[in-house]
Amino acid sequence: MSMKRRYIVKLAVRNIIGHRLRSFLTISGVAIGVGFIVFLVSLGYGLQRISTQEIANLEALQILDITPGKSKIVKINYESLEKIKNIGEVSGVAPQAELVGILGMNTSSIEGVIYGRGLDYLNLEEVNLEVGRIYPADENNEAIINKTAAKQLGYEDFGRVLGKSITLSANMSPDLLDTEEDSNTIKESFTVVGVISNDDSPYIYIPLNLLEKEGVRNYSSAKIRVDSKENVQSAKQRLENLGFKVVALKDTVDQINQFFSMFQIILVAFGSIAVLIAAIGMFNTLTISLLEKTKEISFMKILGTTSHDIWKLFIIEALIIGALGGIIGIMAGLIFGHGLNQFIYTLAQSTGNKAVQIFYAPMIFVFVTFAITLVISFLTGIYPSRRASKIDPLEAMRYE
Repeated sequence: MSMKRRYIVKLAVRNIIGHRLRSFLTISGVAIGVGFIVFLVSLGYGLQRISTQEIANLEALQILDITPGKSKIVKINYESLEKIKNIGEVSGVAPQAELVGILGMNTSSIEGVIYGRGLDYLNLEEVNLEVGRIYPADENNEAIINKTAAKQLGYEDFGRVLGKSITLSANMSPDLLDTEEDSNTIKESFTVVGVISNDDSPYIYIPLNLLEKEGVRNYSSAKIRVDSKENVQSAKQRLENLGFKVVALKDTVDQINQFFSMFQIILVAFGSIAVLIAAIGMFNTLTISLLEKTKEISFMKILGTTSHDIWKLFIIEALIIGALGGIIGIMAGLIFGHGLNQFIYTLAQSTGNKAVQIFYAPMIFVFVTFAITLVISFLTGIYPSRRASKIDPLEAMRYE
C-alpha cells in the first residue's frame, strides 16, 4: 500500500520538528555555507560590475586603434586609409602623427611627446579636460597640453597656463615623411587653450593639418569607428587581414570578464568547503534519524508501507532541510551584502566620493545556487534513504 505524498511530507516535517535542536543546527550549517558562497560570489560580481559598467555601454566599445606594428611594409597613409573607409563595418577613420620634441614656454623647456590630432580624432577619443577647451579648427595654431606638461613648465594653477604661448621644436623622421632623405625640422609656436586631465609623461596635442603641411604623409596610428558593437569583431578581423595591429577596448573588457570568472570560481571553491561541511552535518543528522527510527520504520513496513515510501520520506526530509537552509542562507547573504552596500553609499556621500555597489547578485545566480543546494541535499539523502528502505522489519524487531 503506497502512502500519499502529502502524508509523507507531513511525516518528514514532523521528524524535523521533533528534533528541534538537531534540525536547527543542521539547517544553520547549510544556511551558513550557502550564505558564505552568496556573499563571496556577490563580491566577485560586484567588483566585475564596477570594473566594466563604466565602459560597457559607451561608444568607446565601437572604437578600434590600429598601428602598423613592427612591419616595414604596412603603412598608415592616404591609400591605406581609403581602403579602411571602404570596409563595410567602418563608419569613421581618424589618423594621428606622433613625434618627440622640445616644449618651451617662457624660460622653461621640457622634452615631451607631440601628437598631431585632428578634430575627428579628438571626438573619437573624448578628451577629458581639466580646464579650457579643445582647438575649434584643424588649422589654428592652438594646442592642448596635459597636466604633467603644465606642472613641469611651472604652472601648478592650470588656469594660468591658458592663453600662454608654447614653442615646439622637433625632428620629423623619414618614416613620417615617406622619404629616404634626412629628417625635417619643425619649429612652431602655439597658444595653449586647454589642459588635459592626465598625469602621464608630458605631451601636447596640435592640429594634424599643421604637421601635414610640414610634409607628414605616413601616420603613427589611427582610430576606427565601427558602425555597431556587434560588428567590432568582424571589422577587427578585416583590419588584421590588411596587416594592421588592432587593439579594441572590447578585448580589454573580455579579459576583465575572464579574470573575474576565474576569481569567482576561486571564491566558490572556498565557499564550497563550508557547504561540504554542512552536507556532512546533514548526512549525520539523517543517519542518526535512521537509527532512531528503525523500530518505527519496521512497524510502518509491517502495516504495509512500501520501501519506496520510506525512501521518499528520508529524501523529502533531506530536501526540506536543504531548502530551508538554502533560502535562509541566500537571504542572509543578500541582506548582509545589501547592508554593506548601504554603508559604503552612506560613507561615500559623507566624504563626497562616488558611491559604488560592491556587492551584486544576479537573479540567475540566486536561482542556480538554490537549485544546487537542493541537488546536494538530494545526493546527501540517498544513502540514508536506501538504508532505511532496505530495513527488514522482522530482523529489526528481533533486536529491539
